Amino acid sequence: MKIKFLAVAKAPARYSFSGEIVQAYDEGSFVEYDISHFPENGVFTGAENSPSGARAIRGIGRIGGELHIILVQKVIAGQYPGRKAHWRESPIIDAADYDPNTCYVVPTGMAGVDDYEIAQGVDVAGNTGWTVRKKETADG
Repeated sequence: MKIKFLAVAKAPARYSFSGEIVQAYDEGSFVEYDISHFPENGVFTGAENSPSGARAIRGIGRIGGELHIILVQKVIAGQYPGRKAHWRESPIIDAADYDPNTCYVVPTGMAGVDDYEIAQGVDVAGNTGWTVRKKETADG
């Protein structure tokens, strides 16, 4: 199974994969999506929302017999002073390589900046998600 991610404001905390089953976890529970019966040339019309109300699956396709799924990853506003970070979709990865502690979506708007990092953060409203911020240094 191949997956890629879109950056959104509301997303499950993590996913797990077993065969052609995807589990989206958040708010102490999960929703299981069995997509093993999705046909070649099928048309994706939607999937049940996760417990928080997030639409976890945004697209499904079967290409040459292999499932390709578009999932979502939660981001918040960039926290790098004087810069606005926007996000673009992730590269395609194998579901077996997925790590819930990795940000797969890609920040944009940071050209020429080499002292930033992508990390979990909290915005002024208390929302958590991946963000871009200035790297912390030992001298402050």
